[in-house]
Amino acid sequence: MESQPRGLLGIFAHPDDESFGAGGTLAMAAADGHQVWLICATNGDEGGDADESGDHAMDPEIRRNELREACAVLGIGAPIFLGYRDSGMETWAPKPGAFVLADRDEVVARIADEIRRLRPAVVVTFDAGGGYGHPDHRRVSEVATIAFDRTHAEPGGPRVLYHQAIARSDAEAMLARWDQEAEERDETREPTEDDLIQRQRFMELSRPDDEVTTRVNVGPVVRQKLAALACHASQMRGQPWLESPIEELEAMMGEETFVRVVPPPVPGQVETGLAGLD
Repeated sequence: MESQPRGLLGIFAHPDDESFGAGGTLAMAAADGHQVWLICATNGDEGGDADESGDHAMDPEIRRNELREACAVLGIGAPIFLGYRDSGMETWAPKPGAFVLADRDEVVARIADEIRRLRPAVVVTFDAGGGYGHPDHRRVSEVATIAFDRTHAEPGGPRVLYHQAIARSDAEAMLARWDQEAEERDETREPTEDDLIQRQRFMELSRPDDEVTTRVNVGPVVRQKLAALACHASQMRGQPWLESPIEELEAMMGEETFVRVVPPPVPGQVETGLAGLD
């Protein structure tokens, strides 16, 4: 007899994606005794400071080790790496081996095989816009969703699919906070093209509040989430919001928002936790 699905599987693009958008939810599920796994599609190896030629390449093992440490802090299983190269930001030309250049069917098959091996009850990944439109975020949403659809009806297949999403009101508040922080710092640096596109995409790709089906209060583990983010030291450098008082950080990071895709919720219903884990 096929074993029943159990636990939660996160499928994200880069080291640190798991902590920003869903780290509290992953940590709470693990603390409640559920098995929690993470698939990371890329090595995040375009996350370095630009050199004189504008190249952002960095040692992939730095990012991989940071993710291993973050998963340990969250109390979840060691990450499963698919090993693709980071594709870089929207305006960058992807390099050979980049995730967006990989054969889509091959990636779907690899994720589907992991789903069959792990047998999670619930799968969470980015929504189609990927938060701010990063090419790898969009691609991992696409392939993870297809892999879920492919395995959902199989014996012991996953029962519930969530997309991690940003509510429109949260995006508006975030951008207003960025502007206020820049004013308080008397910021003189001109925003880069990537900065401007990211701001635009955050608003364009955020979800109307009434489309958000699930709002999880992660206040009880928000310091654990912040500690996991701190593990990603190569990406947290120079982030002014990290200098905010802990009370502001807790308020800022204390709720995680999702859209339940399968099965669709009752219209108007707002969940306070992920369905399918019990």
